[in-house]
Amino acid sequence: MAVLLVTYEHNTAGKDYSQFFATIKSSGEWWHYLDATWLVDTTMTADALAKALYPFFTKEDRLLVVRITADHQGWLQQAAWDWINKRTF
Repeated sequence: MAVLLVTYEHNTAGKDYSQFFATIKSSGEWWHYLDATWLVDTTMTADALAKALYPFFTKEDRLLVVRITADHQGWLQQAAWDWINKRTF
């Protein structure tokens, strides 16, 4: 298992991105406390998850998928840190 960070910009007005979100949610346990950012606890690699999401994007959209390690920091609610720290030791 790995925790992957998925962050994106949807830049195509009027496009239905519901399948994009459904794909993220079906990829593993997920966390979504920040706009345009998800964490997914999954067996998929960053490459595999990105490729699964590509069909729901246009050339104007942007996507970044990276693996989260135990070396992380930020300003989040305690519930968010609990979720992250439980999975990235």
